[in-house]
Amino acid sequence: MSIISNLIEELQQYQTKKIESCSVSEVAESAESERLNLTLPAGLMSQLKHYALKEKRSCSSLASFLIEEGIRRHKPLHSQ
Repeated sequence: MSIISNLIEELQQYQTKKIESCSVSEVAESAESERLNLTLPAGLMSQLKHYALKEKRSCSSLASFLIEEGIRRHKPLHSQ
């Protein structure tokens, strides 16, 4: 199973969990973001579009989630 498939499966499991409400300050902090211009291979962009449509979210939102998850999973490898 590819990493994107694994992340999509994890996302689906996450979405079925109850989402707790956020405080006003947490919402304000999460609104702060930076822009990244990224060039993806055509096949990868097609997969991203497919999964984003399936999840009824934007490509940007899904890409951001997948990057965060990739960093979260990668981080323990370098902290040992």
